[in-house]
Amino acid sequence: MISSLRSRQLISGFGVIMVGILMLGSMLHWFSHSYKIEQKQTELREISYDVLGYLNFQNGKFEILDKEMESSAKKMVIDHNLDDVTQNHFAYVIDTEKSKIVWSASSLSKPSSEVDDDYYLRFNVDKNLKISFEPSFAQLKPLPPKDLSRLDNDPLLKQTYNQEYLLSIQSFFDSTYGKFQFVIGASIADIEKEMQDMREKFAILLFLSTVLVLIAQLALSFWVVAPIKEFENEVKAIESGDKELISDHYPEELLPVKNALNGLLSYEKGQKQRYKDTLDDLAHSIKTPLTAMQHQLDQLNQAKHTPQIEAAVKVFEAQIERMREIVGHQLRRAMVTNQGAMILSQPIRPILFRLRETFHKVYRDKPFEIRINADEYAKCRMDAEDMTELLGNLMNNACRFCQNIVEVSAHQDNNMLVIDIDDDGLGFPVDNPAKLLQRGVREDSKSEGQGIGMAVSTEIVSAIGGKIELQVSPYVGARVRLHLPI
Repeated sequence: MISSLRSRQLISGFGVIMVGILMLGSMLHWFSHSYKIEQKQTELREISYDVLGYLNFQNGKFEILDKEMESSAKKMVIDHNLDDVTQNHFAYVIDTEKSKIVWSASSLSKPSSEVDDDYYLRFNVDKNLKISFEPSFAQLKPLPPKDLSRLDNDPLLKQTYNQEYLLSIQSFFDSTYGKFQFVIGASIADIEKEMQDMREKFAILLFLSTVLVLIAQLALSFWVVAPIKEFENEVKAIESGDKELISDHYPEELLPVKNALNGLLSYEKGQKQRYKDTLDDLAHSIKTPLTAMQHQLDQLNQAKHTPQIEAAVKVFEAQIERMREIVGHQLRRAMVTNQGAMILSQPIRPILFRLRETFHKVYRDKPFEIRINADEYAKCRMDAEDMTELLGNLMNNACRFCQNIVEVSAHQDNNMLVIDIDDDGLGFPVDNPAKLLQRGVREDSKSEGQGIGMAVSTEIVSAIGGKIELQVSPYVGARVRLHLPI
């Protein structure tokens, strides 16, 4: 199965055109050959009528009685080269029962006794042809001569016996002397030579036509298939996140596909936005009662209570805080864009600079430096909010536990963007740092020094088909390495 539309169009179009040229050439060859044979038949028919007009049949012999007619007949025979078989024209009358030539056109110019039997070309003519003044036609090769050695010594004679002849045959019957056939023949070697020349010219024409058709088909295939290729490139640009919709103009055959795909993309984008808006409303609606409950607990804390009430208040406070963490965690998970979504490639440099300004303000009492080694070409396919959430969590961890330096660097590795977030703090626990990435690890079970927001970060990276690794930083602290799709 040929998978390329361009290859299918090229092969099918080229095949149809070449088959058409071959069929046209074959038909032209056949019509030309038939036309020339019909012309030769008409010529032989007229000659046969002329010759028979001079002959008389008396006492079992064919002869010309009138001397004046004999002179005219001899001139006609010479004009048509019927008196010399080497001229590839001949005319004679043969007794079919005796297989003996009883008259020939050459006898008008030379005595019959000077003409041997092998001088005449004999053919395997059907002896049962119907008696008719209208000639019948046959296309035959002559029978070999009685003396075959002559062919070895005479190349011209050999060629005479190897070529085909067109025969005009008229049958006559006499009750006393039997059946005779008047045979006029002419070589069709000239026709075969013309047909051979025609085939050679047609072969050259076919070769040139093949080259021209191939060039035309290539040009046509690029012209016809070019919109499909452009459409494919736009779809790939959407998949890679460089575009949001198909915007170029295309032929009307591609417009339904373009409109359907744009509609699907717009619906997905709107659905995602509505989903985020709903989640945002849900977050605000849940935070309001939690805030009210917390306010009531704060008032109870200001009053004097029994030890049982104080214990209950602490339990409520712990559970409300736990509920806030769960709501925040689940909302962040729901906001993560899945891997199959059509999203644009986002540059990470502007987000990193905004986060650096934010964390310098958050940790203004802590003297440390945030270095960013990422150029404007560092991009990854990720929702901007997800990217801010991911990098914010990981940079916050690094800022909290660093001593003097937090460094964020990025480089491209094949089709992935590798981001390293390093600090010079205490690093990850030596026993099993990978447990910080496991789904469902509670915050209070994480090792001290790292791990805040790691679970959420892992879910964001996994959702877009990336990978997160925990390593040792060159500054002997912690390194979080992200592999994000470009």
